[in-house]
Amino acid sequence: MAIYEKGLNHLKSRLNQPIGNYQCYAVAAEFSGIMCGPDLGAGTYFDQLDPVDDELIYSASDIGIAYKWSEYGWSVIKNPSYEDLKIGSILCFERSIQLSDEFTTHEYYGHCAVIQGLENGQIQTYEQKGEKGELVAEYDREYFGSETIASVIIPPDFSGTPTDFVHGQAIIEEIEE
Repeated sequence: MAIYEKGLNHLKSRLNQPIGNYQCYAVAAEFSGIMCGPDLGAGTYFDQLDPVDDELIYSASDIGIAYKWSEYGWSVIKNPSYEDLKIGSILCFERSIQLSDEFTTHEYYGHCAVIQGLENGQIQTYEQKGEKGELVAEYDREYFGSETIASVIIPPDFSGTPTDFVHGQAIIEEIEE
């Protein structure tokens, strides 16, 4: 099981229900919190905010630059190519981008989503406050180019092979007498 499945399964369990303050930001906040990333607030349980330079930035477009992601092992790629996108990542759309015939991202806040799939050159997402309203829903988005995406925030990959080291366990050396 990939590490991000915990967060994606949680969002899937919330389909057709609102999260937090009913804004798109709340889906990213809930996902980050479940995945042990920084707390982003947005009316969720995860509200111990620790933004960069102690500034509270509420724009969905700025989530990638507003928090100390690297301290949690996450990485941020600004203006990512399609190949940079990863399943289980937070996707921050730029402001005033037309994502579909019915939906344009907010002129001040932008929009954000969580990537649940990458198929046929499309981006499958969990979002809130898109075309389907203030409920968590699944979307199939086109990739319109790196200039339409402010950043992608990628959780740490713990899929490597286990080692003999156990976190918190001191190495025991034999003492010669």
